[in-house]
Amino acid sequence: MRRPHSAPILLALFLLVAQSCAQTPTPARRDVVIGLVGEPASVFADDPNARIIAAAVTEQLVRRDAHDDYVARLARQVPTIENGGLLIVTDDPLSPDGRLIATFELRPDLVWQDGAPLTAADVRFAWDTDRAAPLGSEARWQADRVERVDVLDDSRVRFVYAANEHWDAYPLAAHALPVHRLATATAAQRAQYDREPVHAGPFAVAAWLPGIGITLSAFKRYALGAPALGRLEIRFYRDRSALLDALRRGEVDVVPAPGLEADLAATLDRFADSAKLQTFYKQSESVEVLRYGARFKDPALRQAIELVIDRRKLTAALFEGRAVVPRTFLVPPGWAAADVGSIPVTDRVRAAAILGTAGYRHGTFGILERGTERFVATIQVASGSIARAQAAALVAGDLATIGIAADVRVLPAEAVRVAVASGSFDLAIGPEDASDPQRATDRYRDGTGGWFDTLALAATSRADRGEKRLLYGELARGWADDRTALPLYQWLQVDVAPRGLTGIDPASDGAPLTWNVCEWRFSPP
Repeated sequence: MRRPHSAPILLALFLLVAQSCAQTPTPARRDVVIGLVGEPASVFADDPNARIIAAAVTEQLVRRDAHDDYVARLARQVPTIENGGLLIVTDDPLSPDGRLIATFELRPDLVWQDGAPLTAADVRFAWDTDRAAPLGSEARWQADRVERVDVLDDSRVRFVYAANEHWDAYPLAAHALPVHRLATATAAQRAQYDREPVHAGPFAVAAWLPGIGITLSAFKRYALGAPALGRLEIRFYRDRSALLDALRRGEVDVVPAPGLEADLAATLDRFADSAKLQTFYKQSESVEVLRYGARFKDPALRQAIELVIDRRKLTAALFEGRAVVPRTFLVPPGWAAADVGSIPVTDRVRAAAILGTAGYRHGTFGILERGTERFVATIQVASGSIARAQAAALVAGDLATIGIAADVRVLPAEAVRVAVASGSFDLAIGPEDASDPQRATDRYRDGTGGWFDTLALAATSRADRGEKRLLYGELARGWADDRTALPLYQWLQVDVAPRGLTGIDPASDGAPLTWNVCEWRFSPP
């Protein structure tokens, strides 16, 4: 007996099942591979790569976001005058210009990545730790802005800032370290913690394979909610050529700054167009600066150097003109930046005339001389940037046109910092963070001039940002007119990521790309 309607029914059922299968969404990826050039010594090392890892593993009470605004993280809110969390005490006889007092309240039910409660005692412990950090370090500088820290209860801690201190970045002084793990830790245990810390960030260190990479796993009890991604694979590459090849082959998803610098702009633009990648270029609040040692203190010599170093040509050659050439050490988009005019036009004839009038002459092999001083010099260059080393070579070439024979030596960044701090150098090139104008200004105190120190102290004591901005503007103008140092270019931050990875938001204050990694997620395919 025939069943004439069975075939159509079976076909309809088949089509229905096929359609249902076709509409089943493919789950979005939950892992990201990040490529770095080199391997940091620890998560807390003074190294750009370490900071990329630390931003994913650790968390602060308050951070800056991509727009340079303060945002609460472990804290319930940013303490301000408007919400009552910040007070300016004016009746303290030891602080006639007023004293800042900020109360931070922690979010409820905070825990470290080992499940232990995170309390106000951990915040006090972190400040105590920072006070013991080496002089000149960022941790010590921030800790010294604070006179004392009082634990009010498990969730509240009060920061009493130094007398007459009106630090605009006051919320950044508060952070936490796990007292239950570190208070009695031996040196070996502390070193192990620095390599595999238990902190409160969105990801925790699951494994570290020396020479290969690190696996970070999502911390589901993270204060701002479980990350959208489940795992970060961080891989180490010997140099940027190897990293670029890995990116081209699809082995790496994300390359955060400074892995691939802006001198590769043309290559990255062509590569990104064909590889479904996006390249982010952002002017960072950081400046590459040529610093002068004692041999170069003569104003006429500095003026001549400013006229012969062709910084516009330098940025065109290295960055295809993308990098900005500033005239001062405070740069936009920082709130304290001021317009102090454009850089002078390169003029070697005028430079030679200035040097001749000041008594300089060319001696053997055309090397510049004055009296017994012969200007054979060394340019110390902070390592970690191919573009910086290339810029130093161009600077040396320009200096040669007026008879200064400069030998370029790339040294560890810390060695250059120590040399500049001690004054034991001829010329030095390195990056200077300008995101905190007070800290940026302090680098030049006790060495620029009495007027500079007076204005710097006045800016520190002012509570109103408008007044501070005016004072920083005067500081910047005087600094530029006195040729205290020579800004070569504003750091152009370059980050590469897949087009399908959302939430990427590069910040201009020098924060690593992973500052908001908890918000990264892949769009469904």
